[in-house]
Amino acid sequence: MDFFVTAAPGLTAEAEAYQAEEKQALNELRAEGVVSAAYVRTDGQGLVGIVHGTDLDDVKAHLARLPFVAHGYMAFDYVPIVPV
Repeated sequence: MDFFVTAAPGLTAEAEAYQAEEKQALNELRAEGVVSAAYVRTDGQGLVGIVHGTDLDDVKAHLARLPFVAHGYMAFDYVPIVPV
């Protein structure tokens, strides 16, 4: 199942301490096929991406591995999507 995910801006300076871990975890999720696209909006209004999993709970569990999510600095909104 595929999901379009968005996250609002608002990372604090404290979150910067997890930047290297965040990039590593994101690269692992890409390698596993969970994250197929991840973008920062050029208008500074957050992040968007495409993620894959068996269901919403599976996707949330995978994204919970991201340090920004695990430490409460980022939360995603999820919209199920299908190819056209």
